[in-house]
Amino acid sequence: MFLSETHLPQVLPLEAYNDQAWFDREREQLFRPAWHAVATTSEIPVQGDFVTVDVCGFSVIVHNADGEPRAYVNCCPHRLSQLTHAERGRQCRLKCQYHGWEFDADGSTRRIPDAPGFRPLEKGRLGLVSLATAVHGQLVFVRLGPGPSLPSFLGSSAELIAGAVAPGHVQFCTWSRTVEANWKLVIENTLESYHVGEIHRRTLGAMPEEGVCRHDFDRDSSTFTSPGGVPGLAGAVQARLLAGLGLPRQGLYRHHILLPALCFSLMDDLVILWTFEPLGPRRTRLSVRGFGVQSPRAGGVANRLLAFTARRHLSFWSRVWVEDLDLYPDVQAGVDSPTRPGSGLLSRREERVHHFQSWIHQRVAAGRPAVAENEDIETGQSREVSA
Repeated sequence: MFLSETHLPQVLPLEAYNDQAWFDREREQLFRPAWHAVATTSEIPVQGDFVTVDVCGFSVIVHNADGEPRAYVNCCPHRLSQLTHAERGRQCRLKCQYHGWEFDADGSTRRIPDAPGFRPLEKGRLGLVSLATAVHGQLVFVRLGPGPSLPSFLGSSAELIAGAVAPGHVQFCTWSRTVEANWKLVIENTLESYHVGEIHRRTLGAMPEEGVCRHDFDRDSSTFTSPGGVPGLAGAVQARLLAGLGLPRQGLYRHHILLPALCFSLMDDLVILWTFEPLGPRRTRLSVRGFGVQSPRAGGVANRLLAFTARRHLSFWSRVWVEDLDLYPDVQAGVDSPTRPGSGLLSRREERVHHFQSWIHQRVAAGRPAVAENEDIETGQSREVSA
């Protein structure tokens, strides 16, 4: 059931989805002080492992240094070349691909080829730009600029995220795609079930009935809950596995967003992590990681079988993603159209979109939008109402 009694207005102006100046304000006010989930500990398991990621226009290298993840801007202080263009690799000490400068785990310069040629050079003067780095569950978080601590940023979502990506869970999918659409349009698609009956009728079927849905809101997050699970024989096998391993079986699908751009889909056997990196006013990098739920007290055979069924489950969701991917450019094209029938309108089923837009407007635009009788959605009071 939904909280709103009536339809809701579109909060953000259309320039929020295609204007460079608006995008620049979002990057400075929303994303620089935020924590970004850039990697998992299983992606850099061995000392020296590294991955490179783009975070709001910054190329970042995340390095397993002495068993601890550390992050730096991927830029050498010598001639400002990227240290590496490789997406992943292994270097005990980070080394620039251009002239071979090497750096210690703390980012300080370790070795300079032909060092006498740089005399006089004050020791410790040149080094990598370090970024705030922290680990929560299996997730490695990075912050680009001054901002809150990670526990403060995660807030009420901290426990849910820790359980979703617990160290014992198996990561078996990492998938990324660049889409030609504003990051908010991509996220808004994940926040509502109204499009299910049209876009996903071949996979998910009809949109879920209101009476079996639930929306919950907090200041910086929202959650959608509905029935979900694996149907048929595979679902029956999975149910027996979960029961035998002592794992809870709720038969629910939950989608949770921690604003501005960290999403989870949570099921009995499967957790899907969604991250969205804005690359420009009309371009977004969408990354998906799949985790199979595991039992710490079960044997290897049972957990491997559970991981196998979770992979099959994930293959179904991959078909759902493809259906959405084909849609994003068309939504962006409609927003960009010079002639439109209006500013837009949101149904009660899209009230999480309203919450998302209101949160952004409050932080990026001057003044807070009026919410009238639906004010409780803004403040995070969770209640149920009848249809």
